[in-house]
Amino acid sequence: MADYKPGPIKLQEQDLKGKVAVVTGATKGIGRAITLNLSSRGCSVLGTYSSPQSAHNFDVLSHTVHDLYRAPEAAQHAQGENAPKMKGVVADITSLQSTGTVLGSLEREFGNKLDILVLNVAYNTRPCLGSASEDDVQKSLTANLQWPIVLMENIARNKLFQPCSRVVVLSSDRVRDPCAGSSIFNATKAGLESLVRSWALELPPLFPGTTVNAVSVGLTDTPGLRSLPPADIEGLKKQRLPKVKVVEGGRMGYPEDVADIVGFLVGEKARWQSGSVVAANGGAEFLG
Repeated sequence: MADYKPGPIKLQEQDLKGKVAVVTGATKGIGRAITLNLSSRGCSVLGTYSSPQSAHNFDVLSHTVHDLYRAPEAAQHAQGENAPKMKGVVADITSLQSTGTVLGSLEREFGNKLDILVLNVAYNTRPCLGSASEDDVQKSLTANLQWPIVLMENIARNKLFQPCSRVVVLSSDRVRDPCAGSSIFNATKAGLESLVRSWALELPPLFPGTTVNAVSVGLTDTPGLRSLPPADIEGLKKQRLPKVKVVEGGRMGYPEDVADIVGFLVGEKARWQSGSVVAANGGAEFLG
């Protein structure tokens, strides 16, 4: 709908009941919206966040989900079942050691059962050419490429995925529409899209029915965007919003716009879609 506005979170059909998801960067913006989408469909979630200070945000998220399942109207959707399990864990993606923390939590809290992996969080630094520090380069490569690779290697090696699992990687329109200062970030996201195609080839023989897709995200109203200087935000809006096709005059995306697309890709109805990059940008950037 052109006049879409995110409404209060509601319980949905419990099509993900009994499944377990890992969602990175689960407490804010798009990651939070994805976590709510999955959990409101019955999926238990192990959500990561970058520092102990964000634990409170995950606690609030957990209480929100549990309150949904306690509400009187929950009976028609959840049929009196308990709320899905919600567990949070600190995982700084600039440190490869944190992959072990995530895997340890998955074993301890969910018995090494994994049905859905959403790689949402990214390290985003945007130095212009000639001004990038060694830290900019190293942290970007570690967080956005090495960390997902090491995590996936361990998941595959230890056979943690269930049959018909789903992997969704969050990418960016900037891969196809770069701007000054985005080269390092774009290179890592392009690398992730390449990994998606390879994982889509290699995972199904190990875990039959498993699909792997990327979602290319356009300009979206997130806490990260809002933390930028106002002049930078206005510049981005001036550049990007006129490209949006589905709403006359354009608009920024909402985290829920992206979460609904991810939510489709992790469901049974996306069983025949794999190895693709799906646009979540209102038509601002065509793929293909």
